[in-house]
Amino acid sequence: MKLSIVQKNINDINYIEVLDDLKESGTDIVLFGELAVSGCLYNGLENRKLKTVQTLSEEFQEYPFDVMIGVPRVERDNIYNSYIYFAKSGSQIYNKINLFEPMNETKHYKPGESSVIFEVGSKKFGVSICYDIRFPVLYDELQEKGADIIIIPAAFPRIRISVWKQLLVERAIQTGLTVIGINSVGNDGTNEFGGSSMVIAPDGSIIAQADEINETIIEVEL
Repeated sequence: MKLSIVQKNINDINYIEVLDDLKESGTDIVLFGELAVSGCLYNGLENRKLKTVQTLSEEFQEYPFDVMIGVPRVERDNIYNSYIYFAKSGSQIYNKINLFEPMNETKHYKPGESSVIFEVGSKKFGVSICYDIRFPVLYDELQEKGADIIIIPAAFPRIRISVWKQLLVERAIQTGLTVIGINSVGNDGTNEFGGSSMVIAPDGSIIAQADEINETIIEVEL
């Protein structure tokens, strides 16, 4: 399975351009970071016109690969910080459980209630989002549910990027699974984000790592 892991600028919400560039890449799944559809939204989120899951699904149907991407998602008048797997057969959704109060998430988003496994062919992808990484019990649950790979989309500030790197390694060693961390770069006026998207082997060794400041795509076979 070939994965394309997209580290992009938090301000650049033109994910379609990235997908167009990858059309001939032979990749099986393109993975974006947290809230890649919108960028981080701290204030006035309820007033934004947000794309629906149906609209996004229709956009992605023309591509020869599946897409995983972070989305602010409306459901029954609640807004969730969601990560969605768009496959040709339908979508699977994880809602972020542990919201980060300093970024006003608790004011705008409703927390998710349960851990989620994405069924990706014969593989099971355990999903978490950013601040979830600080809660080891969630990863125990994903391991117990049979996860083969853990994916962690994020918008992790650069000032704490050493912690991001450390926690990714810890989660790989904790679970004995491959861990994929997908972070953003750039400065949105409130935070500077520190990139360092990584693929970590089950023993904690680094398979691939992006830098802290540049948009890039990591390609990996798993």
